Amino acid sequence: MHVKKNFALAVVLLNLTLAIYASNFLKKPLTVALANGTNSPSIESCDMEGNTVNEFDPGDQVYVKGNGLEPGGLYNIYIVQDYSFWKLYETEITDLYVVVGPVTVDVDAVGGIENQPALIWEAASPGSYDIWADSLTDGEQEVYDECDVVYKLGVEEPGFIVIPEMLIVAIPVLFAYLTAISARRRRLQSKSITKQPAP
Repeated sequence: MHVKKNFALAVVLLNLTLAIYASNFLKKPLTVALANGTNSPSIESCDMEGNTVNEFDPGDQVYVKGNGLEPGGLYNIYIVQDYSFWKLYETEITDLYVVVGPVTVDVDAVGGIENQPALIWEAASPGSYDIWADSLTDGEQEVYDECDVVYKLGVEEPGFIVIPEMLIVAIPVLFAYLTAISARRRRLQSKSITKQPAP
């Protein structure tokens, strides 16, 4: 009976872990929205080569790249804890938990961040985060307005996540635990069958 309870608990934990892990890989297509609802300009988290990255390990460097921004403009880039209530002209910097920033970036003549990708976070910590590009050239500073860009706004997921190491090792550990329980269960069943008297 005790083995069955352990097995059931391990299966539940494994399913939960796999669901969390899989949800980060089977995401909806990226949607980068401007405050006014258009699909441009954009800002994304990436690696030092400029490849879009939405999942980082603790301690990784996080870079950003942007396109379609105001040519020749200036933006303050912030990394904030995942925030679900972005509202035009209502969300202020005081509503957010700023993890990194402001990091001021220049925009080139074609709307890309100068010398992108730009390093924004030297050593990432576990958690879920949004990226906010607050225009210093137009609109109101430190208030989310139509001149700003939030990565993946309108998608029910954070801009990017930093996966805790514990979650990374949880899957193989749970798999090993399930295997051990299953092997023990088979041994117990085998012993009980051999102990039964022949008819």
